[in-house]
Amino acid sequence: MDSGQMATLCIEGRAFFIGDLHGERRQLSQLLGNVGFSPEKGDRLICVGDLIDRGPDSVACLDLLELPWFHSVLGNHEAMLMDALSGDTDCLNSWLRCGGQWFEALEDGERDAVVAKAQRLLPEVPLGLEIQLPALDARIGVVHAECPHDDWLSFRQACQRGLDSRQEFHCLWARDTLSRMGKGEYPTPVANIDALVLGHTPQQMFRSYGNRVWLDTGAGYPAGRLSLLSAEQILELVR
Repeated sequence: MDSGQMATLCIEGRAFFIGDLHGERRQLSQLLGNVGFSPEKGDRLICVGDLIDRGPDSVACLDLLELPWFHSVLGNHEAMLMDALSGDTDCLNSWLRCGGQWFEALEDGERDAVVAKAQRLLPEVPLGLEIQLPALDARIGVVHAECPHDDWLSFRQACQRGLDSRQEFHCLWARDTLSRMGKGEYPTPVANIDALVLGHTPQQMFRSYGNRVWLDTGAGYPAGRLSLLSAEQILELVR
């Protein structure tokens, strides 16, 4: 761990990357079964954030943060949950409108347990994650929405200093790159990282450009699904 906002993880076994989970724990189990996922053999799973809301099992997806083989960056939905738990009524209502209704449907004891778990686990979830893969001689960065810098080393340094509110907004909420791509304006690769895996903006299927890969394919929506790619597949897309 480099700071509260950036973490580094070295994976010797297989590494898999999953898009926005949004409560779809059953879909996740199916995908992990399809690839023979084996934590006992060193396999690890990395998520781009948004574990909760919309789908049928937000509680079980939040529980993933307690498993040693699961790693995630913070998504805007987890950030909304933390803001809601601060006691601000406007933040609570905003989160409920954006998919947090499952929280109100819980029994009192279940709700208290979720609050305690969220307050314990979510402050430890970083905004940026660097996955080091010695067997592949590669490094893969993960941010939920967008990296606020066009150089990964600059982003790491900013995390060590402490991100300002604009930089945090980019990590959690921004869609500028995809919006510009929709207008024919394509970005240069993010420097000093082999690939950058992102989520946040639902796509019909995962897509890539330069060294960026977007993995949110609408899990939690009726026509959406989860996307799971191995580190090898990620690197193949960007090379």
